[in-house]
Amino acid sequence: MKIKAGIIGASGYAGYELIKILKKHPKVDLKILNSRTYAGKTVKSIYSDFNDSKLKFTDVGLDELSSLDVVFLTVPNGVAMRIAPKLKCKVIDLSADYRYNNKNIYEKIYGIKHIDRKAKAIYGLPELFRRDIKKAKVIGNPGCYATASILAALPIQKYCKYIVFDCKSGYSGAGVKLTYNNDPKNYIDNIIAYKLSAHRHKSEIEQFIKTKLSFTPHVIPTFRGIMCTMHAILNKKIDNNKIKNIYKSYYKKEPFIKIMEDKTPELHDVQNTNYCCIGGFEVDDNNQLVVVSTIDNLIKGAAGQAVQNMNIMFGIEEKEGLSFSAYPLKKN
Repeated sequence: MKIKAGIIGASGYAGYELIKILKKHPKVDLKILNSRTYAGKTVKSIYSDFNDSKLKFTDVGLDELSSLDVVFLTVPNGVAMRIAPKLKCKVIDLSADYRYNNKNIYEKIYGIKHIDRKAKAIYGLPELFRRDIKKAKVIGNPGCYATASILAALPIQKYCKYIVFDCKSGYSGAGVKLTYNNDPKNYIDNIIAYKLSAHRHKSEIEQFIKTKLSFTPHVIPTFRGIMCTMHAILNKKIDNNKIKNIYKSYYKKEPFIKIMEDKTPELHDVQNTNYCCIGGFEVDDNNQLVVVSTIDNLIKGAAGQAVQNMNIMFGIEEKEGLSFSAYPLKKN
């Protein structure tokens, strides 16, 4: 039996990535692509590179969605918490609504009252919570910057006094709706730093990285990919080779983590894949460790990680449907 799946908010960048992945997933029957804006229109009419000319967006009710096995929510912050409690199936939310155990922190950071206080959602980072994900009904899929930063720091955080995450993202991270950060005239031949000290993902990272930290994001003139350069002040001298071994040991069983010992990770190493590449491992004269992690913000930072979580929830081999290099995204 195939998993019956649906997507609410299917017409955005993350929703489209989900469509492409789930349509090819051998264990999934993609039943519903909900989009009020584009209901009745074909996916191909919005994304010209899509290879199915008949698949359409719909706008169905929650009862029909509840008949599925799993629903992915790619909706704005504040919307998922109104939908998830009404669904009788498993839910994987790609917004921020279920990323925080402490709902008070969510309300403070996002300025939205959290109305689903009873939900026992699991943070969907498999490298940390695989056992809990297996039993979960609701998953809060991690943010893209948070994914790259947490994975860079997890193995080494207990050896650090202070960590700075300097992150660069492709402009797709700002979403489909036109803003200053994804307006073509602003990012071409340019880099934009924003939310210099108070980006929302900082508080998300702080749930799992307990060392004091700072975080600054930038938008760069490429569509997809995140590079996180982590600067960590070590609390004692550690040999470079020992640091490499710490990372290799920590991630030795992780199917989507690649430790790069002889090459600094680049966006080209991860674009259109569900991998996180981690490398660098250099310590300077100030006892500062530099580690670089890269992910595709739309895949490991969103849709791919959501499918990875789905595979775990349903007892499927974790890499099922994710051993691919997706074709480029082109919006008409």
